[in-house]
Amino acid sequence: MSENQLWTKGHKIDAVDLVNDSGESFDLRYQINFIKYFEDVIDPALHVDVTLQDTNGLINKIPIRSGNPVRIRLSHPSQDDILVLELIVTNISNHIIDQKRESYTLTCETIGALSNHTNRVWTKFKGSIAATVSKILNEKVEGKINTVDTTSNTCEFYGNYRRPFKVISDLCRKAIPNTSSSEVGNGGTAGYLFYETQDGYNFRSIDLIFGEEPEVEYLMTPYKQGLDVSNNFKLSSQPNLRGSHDIIKKLRSGAFSSSNWYYDVLTRKVHFYNFKGGDYQLGNDDELKPVEYEKPYSRIILGTIDKGTTNKDADGVTIDTPQDQARYQAQASARYSAMFSQILDITVPMNLSLRAGQVINVKFPDLNTGEPQDKNSPQSGKYMIAKLSHEFGNSAGDFTGLSLVRDSFTINE
Repeated sequence: MSENQLWTKGHKIDAVDLVNDSGESFDLRYQINFIKYFEDVIDPALHVDVTLQDTNGLINKIPIRSGNPVRIRLSHPSQDDILVLELIVTNISNHIIDQKRESYTLTCETIGALSNHTNRVWTKFKGSIAATVSKILNEKVEGKINTVDTTSNTCEFYGNYRRPFKVISDLCRKAIPNTSSSEVGNGGTAGYLFYETQDGYNFRSIDLIFGEEPEVEYLMTPYKQGLDVSNNFKLSSQPNLRGSHDIIKKLRSGAFSSSNWYYDVLTRKVHFYNFKGGDYQLGNDDELKPVEYEKPYSRIILGTIDKGTTNKDADGVTIDTPQDQARYQAQASARYSAMFSQILDITVPMNLSLRAGQVINVKFPDLNTGEPQDKNSPQSGKYMIAKLSHEFGNSAGDFTGLSLVRDSFTINE
């Protein structure tokens, strides 16, 4: 990483090699218009859009077809290592033809996205959820595994010929972090994220992510000075804060409170669990949780007790009660709703070292003085990167777009 070099320029497309159906390799670098790279914590697969300005009719001469392998090598001063992507063309879109050229976009994904559609999970699983996820990824999905957070609960189930990504995504709502090995102080809350970054696949606890300390801080330039694109850690455009005050949406999702009714198909009994909010971790503002809306409960959730997701002792005897299962499932629903309480969209100088699921710090200036505040404003503080995009080839420069989320505001103390 070169912090002395301006990150709004300096990218290099080292290779874009496509292999056709006959096994021949073609260099597409000189037909590239731009490349966009995407990661998202609610998407199991990263993807890359390669837009070409084709003046040689390569799409038919090569020819370029869905299923062709593509190898991309990208370098940038924000990251020491070259970004190497082994991808497959999964779609060709936006195909426009004029007299002298044609343009089109190749949507490319990792081989794991394709193996997800060609494999099925059918065997029986038991044991910790983290171990099950690792086993499915190793046996059914091609690609690297980056991080699988440990889980405290077990799950016994049959795959029922579902796709691997579907099985793992379902386990996200049932997994509870092993807080004995973490810094989470409020006890484990059900709710995990399954996503892919340039490092590989991740199965991460929301609790554990939100409990991490930020390694990067971005500062918004005071308004009176104008936006500063000469600093690698200052915002390059006006931020967009959205979705944080929609109380109707929060009431519908049960973010403040919910009444959860779960039916036990074995005992034919209904178990109730009433949920009231949750502990905030990326902010500290409990006052923005309106107590007057906690009762009556704004959402009623109906479901069945999942007997497969139970903690068992050494003899295999279930030690969870039906109420515990209802609580876990209610926690997961509320956790996902609260995670997007505050959404902040920003653009920064390109930084290839950032990852989806990473916690960063953002600091805003005081509106009166224009200087960074000694005490955090309601918008300042820790955020998790929910989505990121890198754009190579933009005439305006090299930039990274970030969609940041957190579960509360920060208040001055």
